[in-house]
Amino acid sequence: MSFLSSLGRAARSPALRTALLLFIVARLLLSGWALLVTALIPLPEQPDELLRPYVGAPILDDGATGLLLGPWQRFDTMRYLALARDGYDADNSVFPPLYPLAIRGAGGLLRALSGWPVDTANLVAAILIGNAAAIGALALSYRLVERQLSRADLPRTLIYLLFFPTGFFLLAAYTEPLFLLFTLTSFRAMEGQRPLWAGVLGALAALTRLTGVALVLPLAYLYLEQREWNWRRLDWRLAGILLPGVASFAFLLWRAAAGLPPMSEVFETVWLRSTRLPGSDVIMALQSMLSGSGPRAGEFALRFDFFCLLLILVTTPAAWRINRAYGLYNVAMLLFLLLPTSDIKPLHSLSRYTLAFFPTFLALGQFGRRPWRNRLILYPSLALYLYLSGQFFIWGWVA
Repeated sequence: MSFLSSLGRAARSPALRTALLLFIVARLLLSGWALLVTALIPLPEQPDELLRPYVGAPILDDGATGLLLGPWQRFDTMRYLALARDGYDADNSVFPPLYPLAIRGAGGLLRALSGWPVDTANLVAAILIGNAAAIGALALSYRLVERQLSRADLPRTLIYLLFFPTGFFLLAAYTEPLFLLFTLTSFRAMEGQRPLWAGVLGALAALTRLTGVALVLPLAYLYLEQREWNWRRLDWRLAGILLPGVASFAFLLWRAAAGLPPMSEVFETVWLRSTRLPGSDVIMALQSMLSGSGPRAGEFALRFDFFCLLLILVTTPAAWRINRAYGLYNVAMLLFLLLPTSDIKPLHSLSRYTLAFFPTFLALGQFGRRPWRNRLILYPSLALYLYLSGQFFIWGWVA
């Protein structure tokens, strides 16, 4: 009875109800928008390994399956599905294993229950996992806003996150919602003075995305702050804080044992990135935008990636004032993301990675308290949300 009563209380909680309502609105909007966009702009019938890489999966373009699932067969989703179906190879070996393993397990169950083909079952599983994580992340964000801001800031801040121009990735078969969920639960556990659980959840974040290792720094800060920076009050649970780093190192060891090429080699040969001082990508992006020539010079996506960089930089001091650990998280995440540098694709996908910077959305929630500021944020965001998601549905590169 206690378990059932706990479920009942969770179902009645304002956080979950709000998260479900926002999710349903976004899900219906994107599904309808995808149907409209793909009806107006039909896609080529054949895959293209450069422009439209299906990575060995069949194109879902028939009947209800094609209408509901086809628009989500895009870019990194196909790599996660290939990992779930075929396992690791050199090209896809930079992706941590948690999301593909979850897809493989849930997809196998769906296939056994429904008789669907493996690629259909795995795509449905990938979307369901991501959507469940998105609902959880929204509910946790609700609690976070309650604790750090005010109830008046709740709907506005959550809408800023969900309908950020790249917020549709929270509903796609990508790692963004799962990573955000583990990150928020890790902070929640640490703020509740449960460092071991915080470390375990941070490790799950690191096994979802490589950037999860950045959690070590803000979690350690919170641990030391809770002990008033007195080394005599440290205990064995401090080791839990290191678990995100341990998980990342374990993934690297497994790759080596499996005979996969070094991570740096794969990034250079497949993803055209190398590790340099943070800021090299920023300089290259500025040069391309100002000169009108160079890598990504003509792309709107580059300008929006650069805008997102500025947004993170501008909101980080405000995040620091809300909670110093949040500001530290922004700094650690941004430094980690700016380490990989590309002469071909500077600031690649930064607008999508911005979704993980939850303190930035807290800062935006504070800033948008005045109606004109709220409109300044919300209206352009919604317009870009529709434009970028529409591009995504027709295989246009977004992030």
